[in-house]
Amino acid sequence: MSDKIEQWQMTELKKPFELIESPMPELKEGEAIVKIAGCGVCHTDLSFWFFGVPTKHPLPLTLGHEISGEVVAGPNE
Repeated sequence: MSDKIEQWQMTELKKPFELIESPMPELKEGEAIVKIAGCGVCHTDLSFWFFGVPTKHPLPLTLGHEISGEVVAGPNE
């Protein structure tokens, strides 16, 4: 398993997403690392990007919360 993760992030309103590389986080009790196979971006996510609808998370923001993937580390590997 790599020691880095990649994610597409919204860094500015209505600008193309940027591919960001981050260090792999340390797992805490009960957490897992999932290798994402697919991710859906819904109308709520698009509202952040197109219209700047407020969110409790500051930019940069990794959008998409409808995901599927494979558990690669953690409970029940």
